[in-house]
Amino acid sequence: MNTTEGRDPFVAATYGPSGIGKTTDMGYSFPTALFVAAPGALSSIQSVCGYLPDRAESISDIRAATQLIERVGRAGEYQTIVIDDFSFLAEQTFALLEKKYNGFKLWGALRDIVLEFRNQSRFAGLNVVLNCWEQGPKTRMNGQKVRGGPQLSGNLPEQVPAMCDVVLRAVHEPARQPWPAAYRCEVSPTYNMKDRFDVASRVDPAPMNLGEILRAAGHSIARHPEIQDQERQVSILSAQLAHDANPTAVNELFSALRSSGMGAHAARWTMRDAVDRAVIQNALAKDSETFFTQSSMFLG
Repeated sequence: MNTTEGRDPFVAATYGPSGIGKTTDMGYSFPTALFVAAPGALSSIQSVCGYLPDRAESISDIRAATQLIERVGRAGEYQTIVIDDFSFLAEQTFALLEKKYNGFKLWGALRDIVLEFRNQSRFAGLNVVLNCWEQGPKTRMNGQKVRGGPQLSGNLPEQVPAMCDVVLRAVHEPARQPWPAAYRCEVSPTYNMKDRFDVASRVDPAPMNLGEILRAAGHSIARHPEIQDQERQVSILSAQLAHDANPTAVNELFSALRSSGMGAHAARWTMRDAVDRAVIQNALAKDSETFFTQSSMFLG
């Protein structure tokens, strides 16, 4: 059984608007994973990251995803499985169930399918990552308020995050360059977010780099086998950037990587992880030095 060294396997979910870079981050973060995605859906990984990940055969609904997770976990070939469009998979599942059930039976069948998916994800012995669309907060006809989160049917926007260790919301962040996006993870009455590993929640807003967030939490996340010595390079570069991560310093280090013979895709990938690791480590160190932030409200 191929588990994450030093820590139990995790279940993580990200959600956000289309085009913000979630799939690309999955490619950077989990290069040795098995991806569940529609044909052509992983083209951004090929063009930006420089490789095409392993892709499973097309599956039609969450039940098929559950069976795939069971098979992959039993075979032990992969450390991680990424379901790149879990929202679409949930829609397909709901549409299939609508042909057989209605009312309470429909929602009961959907609940049972998701519970089985949760159980298999928890005990298959591999990491499971769900990538979802976003739906905003809403109020039901009975007046019940529902937090925003992954775009899913019925009660799944609350039920699916509840089964995860990490739930991150991808948002536009203009100040963060060269890619203006970040992961949010805060206690919020309007959006569903969480981090049982206490990294993204302390760094918030965190770099849009799930791999580095999980490494900071102690998980061993595999590197692409064709990029030699990348982890050591990231460690060295992030240490150099710990006190000086301005664009000029980053560009100079990137140029040095290219001059050493590293390809453009690999150099950009390595630099990205080094910068994000430095940002994460600096934020964690700063958080460890204070109890209240300046904006905290004191109870008197």
